[in-house]
Amino acid sequence: MKLLLGRIGSNRLSLILPAFCAAILVWTAVVPVVRAFRLLEIGYNEGWNAYTALRLAAHQPLYPAPYGWTYVNYPALSFHLIAALGESPSGYLFAARMSSLAGLCLSGALAALIVWHMTRSRAAAWLAGAFLLALFCANADTYVGMDDPQMLAQALSLAGLYIYVRSNRGAAGLGVCALLFVLSGNIKHNLIEFPLAVLVDLAMSKPRRALRFAGAIALMTAISVVVTSHVDGASYLSCLLSPRSYSVYAGAIKLRDWLGPIVLPLLAAVWMVRPCLKTSRRRVLALLLICALVVDAVFCGGQGVAINGVFGVMVATALLTGVFWARLPRLSLGNIAALPRPIVCAGLFLWLAIPMILSGNWRTDKALAQSRDQERRFASEVVYLRQQNGPALCESLLRCYYAGKPYRYDPFNASRFIEQGKLDPGVMVNALHDRKFAAIQLDESASSELNDPWAYERFQPPILEAILENYRPAYSNQDGVIYLPRSAARPTSAPPPTRLKPAAFKLQNRARRSLPPCRLPSCR
Repeated sequence: MKLLLGRIGSNRLSLILPAFCAAILVWTAVVPVVRAFRLLEIGYNEGWNAYTALRLAAHQPLYPAPYGWTYVNYPALSFHLIAALGESPSGYLFAARMSSLAGLCLSGALAALIVWHMTRSRAAAWLAGAFLLALFCANADTYVGMDDPQMLAQALSLAGLYIYVRSNRGAAGLGVCALLFVLSGNIKHNLIEFPLAVLVDLAMSKPRRALRFAGAIALMTAISVVVTSHVDGASYLSCLLSPRSYSVYAGAIKLRDWLGPIVLPLLAAVWMVRPCLKTSRRRVLALLLICALVVDAVFCGGQGVAINGVFGVMVATALLTGVFWARLPRLSLGNIAALPRPIVCAGLFLWLAIPMILSGNWRTDKALAQSRDQERRFASEVVYLRQQNGPALCESLLRCYYAGKPYRYDPFNASRFIEQGKLDPGVMVNALHDRKFAAIQLDESASSELNDPWAYERFQPPILEAILENYRPAYSNQDGVIYLPRSAARPTSAPPPTRLKPAAFKLQNRARRSLPPCRLPSCR
């Protein structure tokens, strides 16, 4: 009787589990997905990516010199894609955001297909795909629906991995796999853990095919470098490989902060490494986690690396967690083995409440209201910047982009080159002394940033001192401060009365125009 009741309870849990996991997925996804359709700045890279797509649409070279005040250190393929899909400067931002969401959805679908091929368990495959989506929405929400090519490149890398496991290491499949990896690298060049895991797996089973695979990737990469250098600028390779300052301590702190909230799913994935290494069909998943941990740990020490530096670990964690669920009845886990499989699965999904609480998105109503208020403030700041006649210097490049200001200064890369001695800060300091900028937008006051060494990643101390000496705060809110030249009229503490009402964004390649038409040439 107890056995019968246990089976009935387990069956009920199996019926409830999909609904529970789907509810967790919706809970984690609602804030970043809704935010992707609002006109506000999700991350610093959004304005930088929009300006770069605009430069490409204007038929200007992306890589004219090894360094400069404006700079591109990403591969060119994503910018060509966004320039084609956006149709107009106002549409570049949302075209890129939709491609990011599509890349994440494709990543979830491909993760489910890979786990299905590895386990032949529909439940494990479905859970793995849903868990990957929920994991990214909870732990990396700032990259979900953000104008950044990482998600799209990740989907192509997972497609290459799926072709590899599906083709049983056949020659044709390896060729397609290599092509997908190279295409992914031409969108974002930091996803090397995927081809590295495949290469090591091949070397352990078929060394000759491993050499052919490496040769195919090297040849395709060389061809892509030659073509990109010819089309987009001769300094492509030097721009792509430009050095950054490095800190082992900073990398360790980043790994702690980004992987700590998902430690339980990560431990479940680590638990599966040993059994997967013993099975040739699943070995590549274990190697992917090992390679991702090594590669991401190295990359995270670089200056300016954000949470996308651990995306490889997160993908490998989702894949191995799917295998963990499929093999759970056959694993020896002590007391955990006595729990029904649905309870263990639900527990791992419920663990995502920790990164949700840390990000503040667990209160979806409050988070959505905050993003709505942020959208209104963004529109008001753009109007205020547009009212100032002349170029502007923006820490938030997206604000200057929608205000129609020309692209003169890339805060992160220019500051990096100043630190390396490649650019003279005196050039910018002299421009500030001459008050050649009609407005300067900072995320904090210049005095606060001058006392914060972390802010030097955007503006070096001589530039901040020149801002304080020659400009005064004229408009401020909780998102930042806008400075005007000291010779201008006295500021008003109240925000400008004009507010924009962004229209609803329409899909099917229709540009969303929530701001009045810009008359500057850079907006055409």
